[in-house]
Amino acid sequence: MAFRVRNVLLGSTALTIASMAAGQAYAQTSIDTDGGLAEIVVTAQKREQSLQDVPIAVTAITEDSLEANRIFTVNDLSSFAPGLTVAPSAGGISTPAFTIRGQQSFGVVAGSDKQVSIYIDGVYVSSPRGSIFQLPDIQRLEVLRGPQGTLFGRNATAGAVSVTTRDPSGDVGFKVKGTYGNLNATRIQATLDTPQFGPFSAYVSFIHDYRRGDIENASAGLAWDRTLSPSGFARRNKSPRWLGTIKNNSYFAAVKFEPSDSFKMVYKYDRNDDKGTPEGTAFIGYDASLGGGLAGGVLTALYASNGSFDYMVPDAQRPDIVQNGWVTPRYQRVSGHSLTATWQATDSITVKNIAAYRKAIVFATSSIDGVSTLNYTQPVADAQTFLTAVSVLGAGFFALPPDQQAATLAQFAPIFDANVGKRINVIASGASSIAEQWSDEIQVNYTSEKLNITAGALWFHSKDEAGGPIGMENTTAFDFTPNCSCLFDPSGVVPLANEGRYFNKATSLAAYAQFEYRFTDTLEFVAGARITHDKKTSKFRWDVDGDPRPLIVPPKYTKTKPNFLVGVNWTPNSDTLVYGKWSNSFVSGGSTAGIEFQPETASSFEAGLKADFLDKRLRTNIALYHVTYKHFQQPGSTTSPTSTATILPILTGLYGAGIAEELVGSISTFVTDSGTLKVKGFEAEVTAAPAKGLTLGGSVGYADSKFTFVPDNVLSAWLGVFLTRARPDWTGAVYGTYETEPLVGDATLNFRVDATYTSSILQTSNPVVDVYPDGSNEAAVRIPSKWLLNGRIALRHIAIGGADAELALWGKNLTDNKDPNFILFTPLATSANFGPSRTYGVDLTIQF
Repeated sequence: MAFRVRNVLLGSTALTIASMAAGQAYAQTSIDTDGGLAEIVVTAQKREQSLQDVPIAVTAITEDSLEANRIFTVNDLSSFAPGLTVAPSAGGISTPAFTIRGQQSFGVVAGSDKQVSIYIDGVYVSSPRGSIFQLPDIQRLEVLRGPQGTLFGRNATAGAVSVTTRDPSGDVGFKVKGTYGNLNATRIQATLDTPQFGPFSAYVSFIHDYRRGDIENASAGLAWDRTLSPSGFARRNKSPRWLGTIKNNSYFAAVKFEPSDSFKMVYKYDRNDDKGTPEGTAFIGYDASLGGGLAGGVLTALYASNGSFDYMVPDAQRPDIVQNGWVTPRYQRVSGHSLTATWQATDSITVKNIAAYRKAIVFATSSIDGVSTLNYTQPVADAQTFLTAVSVLGAGFFALPPDQQAATLAQFAPIFDANVGKRINVIASGASSIAEQWSDEIQVNYTSEKLNITAGALWFHSKDEAGGPIGMENTTAFDFTPNCSCLFDPSGVVPLANEGRYFNKATSLAAYAQFEYRFTDTLEFVAGARITHDKKTSKFRWDVDGDPRPLIVPPKYTKTKPNFLVGVNWTPNSDTLVYGKWSNSFVSGGSTAGIEFQPETASSFEAGLKADFLDKRLRTNIALYHVTYKHFQQPGSTTSPTSTATILPILTGLYGAGIAEELVGSISTFVTDSGTLKVKGFEAEVTAAPAKGLTLGGSVGYADSKFTFVPDNVLSAWLGVFLTRARPDWTGAVYGTYETEPLVGDATLNFRVDATYTSSILQTSNPVVDVYPDGSNEAAVRIPSKWLLNGRIALRHIAIGGADAELALWGKNLTDNKDPNFILFTPLATSANFGPSRTYGVDLTIQF
């Protein structure tokens, strides 16, 4: 009932503005320079401005570029903005891993937040799980780089990604676009725009997208039964033949109510249903010397007896086939409602209110190790029997006569022989989450010749549950014990045991204001401030082998933190902006099963130049920056001995040694305070229109990141060396597009080529820890530098009766790069995920 009341209040705030509306003009303009580069309108400062007038390092990816590069989700954005990389995190739960300006953002830990925020039509998307999804009718996508704490608030220490969908136009129309490509790809997008009905206009869109996966699953057909869990998405399923399959439907609707030139309300609804399969995970190597070679011997027996070495890829290149028997199709449903009311109160004052509700339900399985699920065979039982005998008797076992050794082995053998025929996971996850959020933000913009003011207030509330399916384990890991929870009945029934489930709630209140005062025609001073009050509560429910343990209820987290911005803008002429600023931001703190983590803070100095030359035929945007991150939040996993070593002393201090050892297996993931990270670098974007119909462009980004302070527990776990990882030093992109004069009637040919570059990426904080004595994993330590090439040729404006048609041939990753984009190191099994293989196809678009 409380949340129903809140929802009514959200809507009533927007309706209150409606009752105040007067009859002034509301307009949006975008001016094209004849023969030059078009003006791009962005909302990086909570109001519409020309990209070149905004003193922020922002890249705006327009509708044409989105279409040409088939950018359907945030996961497709890698290197399209300087310093930006994006890849899906391990686990298959549609969580993007961003890097911007040397900062890495995951947000995969329950109750934690992220360093790069995603906004959809001005609405903050709180849960990172399930945030890789498709939206129809994207008008513009903006990548804001650097701390955005004043106007965008918490959880944007590295930057923000803002997605803007279009509003209804009131012009009747129907557009359908069909795609057919390799890997049996079929994509249908249909949009229907209604005419204006009095003050109302609307449109609806639908997308069906299917593409067969590009990695075959050698373990396809394994049946899994999770119906013991009361989770609504728990069901019977089989591991699929193809991994990386796209299979989703997206729905979108927008209704605009515009009773006067000065007031409008726009309601938008989006929903995405995803039943695809996680990307294939490849097995790269393992530590055969683990446990003096005894534990390694068990692993060797397991992999050899299951043929896993036939699928191992020590060169860390994308394979054609893997063993991922634990994987089943994903269940993901993401939806959202927003109501935006805009009132042009006077020529100088605009008031906007955005009320929103979003929900995300995700269940996904992942063979994190690249091999699960395997069969527990007799050679594995024999190796475990030998390991146990030596562990119990120590070196004395080898001093025994052969007959006593045999007797000792016979004593332990029945314990492990009983497991022969069962299924076994090495490291695998079955993660689920349900997240809901409510928010309401009011914004006021004042514009005059001398002074611009942007002010607002925000209320935000979220709640989420995360873990495995209710009652079930989230992440299973082989621990060499006879009753390991990684063992399953041959029937595939997943038992109710070893649950580790988080319940989190968060409420945030904020108020902000930014002032821009023009002292002279060329000099402007900028100052902004925001105050944010966060409150978080959490609970952790867990059991060991079905035996419930006491509910963990950490102390409530409350924190009030300010953010500030000061800057100077100099415009020596109408085509040039030089700016300098200092700003800060933070990522909220919190607790994981009682392990507290402090807010991460970012303090940044930035100087930039935005300039148009040659009658707007050449555009250059350059930024230099230096940023310091303190209490840098990084995710850790209890499947990694190194990560576990950082938190075990903390858990022992909180709960005692016995509870701490048990908790490690249930927590799965946690947040590590990695200390202080300093990053300096630059970004540059250049666009040119040297001839009619021809546009050339490129960008480059460089980030030099180093830890200047590392906490003792982290440094000790990594043997005294802690390097920055999973982020490139250099990124770049070049593109060219050319459109011919009309060939027949209005028909033209359009050619576009895009190439993106990422320098090599170190994947471990200390290679000594993650490269084993036999050299295993060496190829995975550093992902090599790579270029990705995309292209598109389109015949546009084909007249078919009263319709306008376009026929296009396209290709992505044309060189079929096979490098990994994510590596996970563990002694049990090091694994890799990869970007999609080469895809190509044809689009036919018809618009009435």
